[in-house]
Amino acid sequence: MVSFLLISGQINEGTRMINTHGRPATSRLFLAFFLFGGLSFTASSHASSVAVDDYTVELYDIYCTACHAVKASGAPQAFTSEWHDRLDKGMETLVNHAINGIGNMPPMGTCVECSADDLHDIIQYMAQEQ
Repeated sequence: MVSFLLISGQINEGTRMINTHGRPATSRLFLAFFLFGGLSFTASSHASSVAVDDYTVELYDIYCTACHAVKASGAPQAFTSEWHDRLDKGMETLVNHAINGIGNMPPMGTCVECSADDLHDIIQYMAQEQ
């Protein structure tokens, strides 16, 4: 009902009604969208949206893009569905692969400063489909 009032052009503020007809409809929709959870993310069984800090993105940019952003490398490409089967193996397995190396990937992916938690966060970041 509240979202209907927002979209219809009236907002109840305390005991008085405010007419929003002078504002563009997109503003009302935008407000309703944010106020009532229009941007909530749903976790899927595979890659879900996760909050990523700048440090994780920086580590990915420095140490991972050389392979995970270049299809010819043979590494699973970041932000694609190529991670679905890998995620089914479990995050612990993927972090272990990153720590010890697997296939052409060297141990730690050359990121000597990365902790296991950093690798976990980077994998989660790369596994998001965009």
